[in-house]
Amino acid sequence: MTQVWQIAAGDSTRNYTDIFIQHNVMFMGPGRFGRYDKDAYELLKEQGLVTKGFATQLRQFCTEVRGGDIIVLRLGSKAEAIGLVGKSGYFWTKTFDDVFGWDLQHAHRVMWQHHLANELSCIQKEKDIFYYRGSTFNKVPKRIQERIKHLFPQCKSRALKPLPLALPKKLNLDELGEELFSKGLPNEAVDKVVLAIQRQRRLAKWYEKHGEKSQRPKEHEVVAHMILPFLLALGWSEQLLAVEWKKIDLAAFSGTPTTAENCCLVCEAKGLGHGLQNTFTQATTYVEKRKLKNCKKIVLTDGTRLYLYQKLKNGSWDEVPVGYLNVKLIRTNHIAPANTNAVDTIMALTPAGINREV
Repeated sequence: MTQVWQIAAGDSTRNYTDIFIQHNVMFMGPGRFGRYDKDAYELLKEQGLVTKGFATQLRQFCTEVRGGDIIVLRLGSKAEAIGLVGKSGYFWTKTFDDVFGWDLQHAHRVMWQHHLANELSCIQKEKDIFYYRGSTFNKVPKRIQERIKHLFPQCKSRALKPLPLALPKKLNLDELGEELFSKGLPNEAVDKVVLAIQRQRRLAKWYEKHGEKSQRPKEHEVVAHMILPFLLALGWSEQLLAVEWKKIDLAAFSGTPTTAENCCLVCEAKGLGHGLQNTFTQATTYVEKRKLKNCKKIVLTDGTRLYLYQKLKNGSWDEVPVGYLNVKLIRTNHIAPANTNAVDTIMALTPAGINREV
């Protein structure tokens, strides 16, 4: 029997709708615990490593979804697409182990029905009908199916796009040091950067284990304990790094005096694990309102992940990140943001690299 399911494509801070559609997939996480096995995930639930709700949703996703089932892709209360599940079945893949910082390795192939996008949008003009609080994946209730069931016969099978190529293996810290040295970073700076990343990892692990009870870390603590030490290791001086400057979390300057004319980098921070996609506008607004005409780059960070944005030659900002670094999972290419190199991102954040195009 054909079932009708819905899956959330993240949220406003982490939206992976385009990745679903581009690669003909749907995925769920956390997937760091490996391929789904009922007994293994029951044990994880008992240990408190996954919630009961997630375990139930993942069981349905991995064991109950069949080829030919209907899937509705939603973001918040809006359905973004409708599709047919492929016949190949559930699989686990490392390819999606870092999608905007989330590990989403549980997957199915999906034939998204692009020709139904306009009609799906029209159905929702009256009111939002797809929102399920707290549910990433579940069955679509009959009352909602009634609103969209006329679309089901119009869903057609077609050839699937190939899955993306396997990503480069993650670099260990020795390999990262060699890569940075080959790019021209001096030995002393390489050692400092590697040490700073070691400390970031250790602190992040502590925060994840012990910080939630005391609501730590907030964004100011992220800047003070995780980002500032990293930038100092890259060769910035304390004089050229201003914390809470004109309400900007962290600003970097090309020289003294540290005035608006010399501001070359703005960093907007959020708490550890916070999504960052909706933070870009906030950062560009700071640049515009404070007339930072020589600011060439913006960094968005939660302490372990850094997104790097670059000003274009026409003076506008490229809304797609040109760089990405996940200190827990350092790679020379990524699924999201695509075609970003962590080593090049680090080099672009040095004082010498801040005005160069990535």
